[in-house]
Amino acid sequence: MATTWRSTLRRFPEPMPVLHHPHLCYYLRFVWLISLAFLLMEVAGVEGRVSSEGCLQRERDALLLFKAAIKDPSARLSSWRAQGDDCCAWTGVVCHNRTGSVRVAELNLGNPNVDQSNWKEYSLRGELLHPSLLSLSHLQRLNLSFNDFEATQIPPLVGSLHKLMYLDLYHSNIGGTFPPHLGNLTNLRSLFLGLNSAKVVHSLDWFSGLSSLIYLDMSALDLSAVSHNWFSAVNMLPSLQSIDLSNNCLTDEIPKELGYLVGLQNLNLSRNYFRGKIPDNIGGMSSMETLDLSFNNLTGVAFPLGINFKH
Repeated sequence: MATTWRSTLRRFPEPMPVLHHPHLCYYLRFVWLISLAFLLMEVAGVEGRVSSEGCLQRERDALLLFKAAIKDPSARLSSWRAQGDDCCAWTGVVCHNRTGSVRVAELNLGNPNVDQSNWKEYSLRGELLHPSLLSLSHLQRLNLSFNDFEATQIPPLVGSLHKLMYLDLYHSNIGGTFPPHLGNLTNLRSLFLGLNSAKVVHSLDWFSGLSSLIYLDMSALDLSAVSHNWFSAVNMLPSLQSIDLSNNCLTDEIPKELGYLVGLQNLNLSRNYFRGKIPDNIGGMSSMETLDLSFNNLTGVAFPLGINFKH
């Protein structure tokens, strides 16, 4: 099973003519999310069993505080009630049994109506991360994708969610700047920040703390301010296998050092402003299966048949 889902993950879809359309982006994310579900199951192991016991009172109270701080126009969280309910049975909440103690491990609150034309009407809105979430000390997965947090900036407290392995804020109207506190998430395996209005102002030096990161999606942002050193930041991610930096206003030439990232399996740099020649050594990247450099001003080279190359 593990071999099957990993090989599926390595495939990018065909180039999208309109990258900002949520329905077109959804296919790629669907493949990634299904694959990552298996990853989390593997990592969690025996201790990751879904629990049939009740959740802790303090964690239930924390979730209720979180609910009170956001707007829920479609009543998606109507099952979150204070009286007599086990929060492990609430919509989007998954609990694991950790050595005999039932703890909230996942909040899967991505908008489930993204395939509908009026999907924004079902978006959660308001405060992005309430401080009460810090009480969920075993939280591993947080998915708030395709919601509308009204250009709220990711607060520094995100760096205190130390157990997080999966963070998905894709297309959720995140604004401001990306806080360097994201670099404190040393257990993070997957990070989806794409299609938001948040900016990287100075550098991506906080990447250096993400030593466990495998999957990174920062597509459809504006990374022009770090166009000169985006590669040095990516080079600080030793476990990285898949990265999407498409549609990011990146300029200049693609650095030849990119060819030394032999662990990369999927790389999407399409829809930027790269110019010049594609480095010859990219064709020798032994693990690369999908490389998308389309919609740039590049001159090509011959690639081995093993690479699905888009130019």
